[in-house]
Amino acid sequence: MSDADDQRIRIDQSSTRSLLPFLVAAGVLVLVIVGIVVAALVSPVEKNVTDSDRLNLAARKFLQSRSATGTLDDRVVCSGFDETRSPLAPAKVGDGTAFDFVKLVDPTVNGDKATAQVTSKTADRESTSTWHFTRDDSRWLVCNP
Repeated sequence: MSDADDQRIRIDQSSTRSLLPFLVAAGVLVLVIVGIVVAALVSPVEKNVTDSDRLNLAARKFLQSRSATGTLDDRVVCSGFDETRSPLAPAKVGDGTAFDFVKLVDPTVNGDKATAQVTSKTADRESTSTWHFTRDDSRWLVCNP
């Protein structure tokens, strides 16, 4: 090594540094966090759920209730629900067939009543039919036509 390589490089640190940029960044960060909290309080996620989302949930719960067990959960259907007029194929109701939810399309909401095209799947095939729903408070229930 030569003496030129061993020479120290002098850095001029005579100017004073300011904390102002860091304080401004911290202030902006605090404002963003406060904005997020205020937005969450003013518009909670539960209020951002659409009727279509709720109809999807009602159809899923109904199909889960009917799948494999053959029993019907009274909390997912309207009072007076007639199983012989179920939106599922009557031959499949109560025989232990497993149903899977595929999709819900074209929901039409008219006050506390709604209809939608629901596609369900069994082991051997998919079927689409018009389902009828009724709103009970903030949840939708599957009903007969």
